[in-house]
Amino acid sequence: MKTFYFSSINLWCSKNLVDLEFMIGNIFNLSNEVDIEFFTNPDEEEVEYLIINTCWFLSSSRQEAENLIKEYDDKWKKIIVMWCYTEVKDDEFLSNLKNLYAVIPHNESKNLDIIFKSPSLQTLKSKLAGVKQDTLRNFLKNIGGDNISSKAFVWQSQDVRAYLNADYGYEYLKISEWCDNNCTFCIIPNIRWRQKSRTIEDIIQEVKIMLRSWIKEIQIISQDLTRYGTDLYNEAKLVDLLEEIDKLEWDFTYRIYYLYPDILTFSHLERLAKLKKMLPYFDIPFQHISPKILKLMGRFYNEEHIYTVLDFIKNNFKNAFIHTNFIVWFPWETDEDFEKLKNFAKKYEFDSVSMFGYHDEVLATSSKLPNKVDDTTIQERVWELREILEEIYDKKYEIRRQNIQSGFIHEVWENKLAVRPKMHAPEVDDLDYIKSSQVISGNIWIWEKIEYKL
Repeated sequence: MKTFYFSSINLWCSKNLVDLEFMIGNIFNLSNEVDIEFFTNPDEEEVEYLIINTCWFLSSSRQEAENLIKEYDDKWKKIIVMWCYTEVKDDEFLSNLKNLYAVIPHNESKNLDIIFKSPSLQTLKSKLAGVKQDTLRNFLKNIGGDNISSKAFVWQSQDVRAYLNADYGYEYLKISEWCDNNCTFCIIPNIRWRQKSRTIEDIIQEVKIMLRSWIKEIQIISQDLTRYGTDLYNEAKLVDLLEEIDKLEWDFTYRIYYLYPDILTFSHLERLAKLKKMLPYFDIPFQHISPKILKLMGRFYNEEHIYTVLDFIKNNFKNAFIHTNFIVWFPWETDEDFEKLKNFAKKYEFDSVSMFGYHDEVLATSSKLPNKVDDTTIQERVWELREILEEIYDKKYEIRRQNIQSGFIHEVWENKLAVRPKMHAPEVDDLDYIKSSQVISGNIWIWEKIEYKL
């Protein structure tokens, strides 16, 4: 029996991680005909094939992908490059690799080659000797993109999935793919398609599979969660979906990511407030507060709407946790615009902020805008806003110190623990680092829920 000993690395994107987990699950479907073993550590000597699931959203992420690919190519792993980098690939870089085994794009409608050099995907077929042709065909279909429509790619719940985060009790649930927005700083519209949602029935089927697999906390994601269902049902159906999920009888919670504020209404929020299993975690990417900058970004909401949404959340959701994104020093940003952003941060004291420094992306519309902020001003504004945010975080931490905390153990050392507070999102928000003596109740083991003092 032939062997397929492999590992994987996922770069940044949790939406792509879902695709990787389905791919790994479908590889394991071949285990009756091929000797397959998955290693969590890609540096293990036995690992022959390495799947690198890539990101391309920023030029820095593309550079990171190339650095990582080169690192493992030098370690003589057979590299399988997957997903987004293939859309903006550097053929010269790939052709100079010694061990490139396969390149798997999201789809073939962009006339991308699946393989850039020998050995090719055909070699993968021959290497997996003994596998029936029908099985191989399905295998290659699932990892090579034959089942991807011309609009978008979404795994279906009947596919097999490997839960890479199961040890930590959570997993991601992708309910739609791609985006109908045209934010000027984003390159998705240039190399992707319009939104494609999964049906409510298919999503509920997958949720049940996740719950039977002992997933206790479901992370619901998409490019734009608020617009879920508009392509299928001609209206936004996110809250309808969540109400169906909330009816399920299992003991679990879920949180939602990436709510665009422009079509978020009081009616939506009032219905969300009635849900029993939804964690009051609001991930809303405001990006800025200046009307002028929001317009230049292609964001079609104003500051009054933002204030209204935030006030409602703070007044109607007990223990609400609000995460947002800011893009600083966008073209045409003046001192006045930046002051508005600083005052916005001070007024609402966000629990968590992902701060991005603007830089040109060649395919993005914003790269053509004049009046870009100079580097010196950029650095000054970064430090100003960072200091404001750190003061807010310190204040909130002192408040938390006065109360007993609840969270999940993420990692254990001799007498120290890394704990994810209950309201903090995995891979997004900070962990707490405590001593085992600070645990008030609960067992000290990975993913155990504990109560503790800071």
